Amino acid sequence: MKNLLIAILLTATTMTLSANPFDTLNSTRVSSSQQQNVKNGSKRLFFAQRAAKQGNPQAQFDLAMMYASGNGVAKNEKEAFYWFHKSARNNHVEAKYYMGLSFLQGRGVKKQPHLARYWFKQAVKAGYTKAIYHLSKLDKSINAKHA
Repeated sequence: MKNLLIAILLTATTMTLSANPFDTLNSTRVSSSQQQNVKNGSKRLFFAQRAAKQGNPQAQFDLAMMYASGNGVAKNEKEAFYWFHKSARNNHVEAKYYMGLSFLQGRGVKKQPHLARYWFKQAVKAGYTKAIYHLSKLDKSINAKHA
């Protein structure tokens, strides 16, 4: 019963997250609506943290998205990266894609194109087609440098 409640709350949390949290990370100022999101997201945050710490890859991903977008919690790219990494290591396909984006864009971690390529490749192998574009673009830029 407890696991069902956590799953329902995580599903509700996932539905309210933005499609690409990195689109909203350009601003360093915290708006009043973001501050309100932090206050309103305390229950979502509590249950996401609880399930994530128990090793649930979807909860880890959801928590990463919350930190990346500032939805229900203050934006924190390093914390987002930490949870994306945990989730990706637990075979969450979309988290592998976001690991690639993190290394490509330097979000919460130093820019490292070779690691971005690795994670995009892992996402493609797992069937996440959005990663194909970034992988091919990265390969072209690497090949252009070596030509």
